Amino acid sequence: MKNFVNNLYSELLKLCYTKVCKIVTLLVIAAQSMLAYISAKQTLSVGLDAVPTETNQLAEPMPPLEYMGFDVVMFATIPMIVLGALFGASEFKLHSLRTSLLSFGSKRNLFVSKSLAVTIISFFISLISTTLTITITHFTFGDQGLKPLVFNATVWKFILFSTVSLTLLTVLSYAIAFLCRTAVVPLLFLIIQAYNVGNMLAEKFEVCKYLPVSLSNGLIPTSESVLSGMPMKNIICLLCWTLFFVSAGYILFRKIDLQGEY
Repeated sequence: MKNFVNNLYSELLKLCYTKVCKIVTLLVIAAQSMLAYISAKQTLSVGLDAVPTETNQLAEPMPPLEYMGFDVVMFATIPMIVLGALFGASEFKLHSLRTSLLSFGSKRNLFVSKSLAVTIISFFISLISTTLTITITHFTFGDQGLKPLVFNATVWKFILFSTVSLTLLTVLSYAIAFLCRTAVVPLLFLIIQAYNVGNMLAEKFEVCKYLPVSLSNGLIPTSESVLSGMPMKNIICLLCWTLFFVSAGYILFRKIDLQGEY
């Protein structure tokens, strides 16, 4: 057990000190917080209870107070996908897999430690960035908003949904990259969906609602219409996608002979 904890700790340190982790963390915490402030100011200028008129050019009425700020959380989707993809492909790209195996002693220990480390890092980045974004939003609203960091049960539930959504999407991206030994595949598969292609397909084809990014978007409450009516269904389906690729990556990793290539 002590050896496993040490392995996990070393993997956490290795991933946290990578350049991509620092850049993505800066983007989804600092840059996203700035966007939250700007968005909240714009919302205040229109009015928290505004409805579409000829002057404000709103497409739909403002959502309830609990939903405000979560549209900015969507900003983190692509950076977190990139983070997972680069984490998954890093050992192969840097040709450091054999060195890591010598340190960890077995493929199982390496894979489990790395997967847990990716999950922990993505969870905390997602939780901190989402909580900070909603806090800044309501702090900017002043007396018209909810009390920062206290909020209410609904907002905290939405924060949890958003955190789980971003975490599972990151781990899925990592798992696909590890399976394919390259970051290109998850980036093509997931980022294309993130650029509204997933939503367009979901509107036309019922089965496309079960694509990963569509499931993830349904857990981030940007409005009442966007939030899934059955969020646990989205979580379970997204978890199935993740477990499938994690399992496939592990099985292939156990069977392949590295032959000095990596």
